[in-house]
Amino acid sequence: MKISRKAIALMMAAAMIATLTACGAQPAENSQENSQTEETSTYTIKIGHTLATATPQHQGLLKLESLVEERTNGAVQIEIYPSSQIGDERELVEGMMMGTVDGYLGSNATMTAWLSDFMVFDIPFIFDSYDHAFACYDGEIGDLLKQKCEEVGVHVLTFSDAGFSNFITGDTPITVPDDAKGLNIRVMESPGLMAYMSAIGANPVPMGMSEVFTSLQNGTLDGGTWPIVVSYNNQYYTVIDYLTYVDAVATSIQTSISKSVWDALPEEYQEIITQASKEAVEHQRQLLLDNTDALLKEIEASGVTIINADRKLWKETVFDYCLDAMVPQYVSQELVDMINAQK
Repeated sequence: MKISRKAIALMMAAAMIATLTACGAQPAENSQENSQTEETSTYTIKIGHTLATATPQHQGLLKLESLVEERTNGAVQIEIYPSSQIGDERELVEGMMMGTVDGYLGSNATMTAWLSDFMVFDIPFIFDSYDHAFACYDGEIGDLLKQKCEEVGVHVLTFSDAGFSNFITGDTPITVPDDAKGLNIRVMESPGLMAYMSAIGANPVPMGMSEVFTSLQNGTLDGGTWPIVVSYNNQYYTVIDYLTYVDAVATSIQTSISKSVWDALPEEYQEIITQASKEAVEHQRQLLLDNTDALLKEIEASGVTIINADRKLWKETVFDYCLDAMVPQYVSQELVDMINAQK
């Protein structure tokens, strides 16, 4: 039987109506599917640092990793790259600003290349104790500096400390400031730390962490200033003869995420990471305090001579010199006053 064109057209129209009727909820279903996809998206945050895995700083990151992955049910994964695997400190910070590095744990001194206010942490003897330093990191001063970091593309989770710096040297013992005259001492590339070396007549040598061990070993460097845990976990104590305990500079550190990475996270995950970071940094700080004395004893047992310097003498020698070099050219008097007010 021959079917007319009109009949065919009517049959096709009926089929289309049936199809649309059967699929009437499709837009809602598609919206629901998109929503589920967003809710179950996973995020990987790669955080780099230059320290050894045994340091309290790395252990603090492991705590952060565990808390975040547990509380997001695995939706946020943190991958940690220690020992300069994905760059030195400056490379990591620059990468965060450009959005090519997700996260960073490292010295605040590195930030001074972009934000001079961070140089306040590099003024020797400005902090009297760990409690004094932590009160500054966690309070109004820390909040102010976090906001400044946002402006250069870095979201700071926490500020903490790797320990107060002490001298390690090869053939030359340092007891009083004059003993350091003419020595090549490795420092971070920060005017505050440069001023510290100038105040005692030493030659400041900026150098990446990856080069330090060999330079100490072959005598290119006469020494450096590091916290006990850094000297121990990077094995620097195996190629030096003396450690001078002076507690000059609180080696402040930060744990940060690139602002572009942070802004891409759902608010729920931002809140989880923020809270987990606070808990992780408390864990890290306690490990630091627990480990320092024990590691110092191990360093001494290895044959390194420990020199307990007169901290008051050192402060009297360098503090005003460094303060004059830093304030107000790099650091405001207001910021120094805020730190003094926390004592």
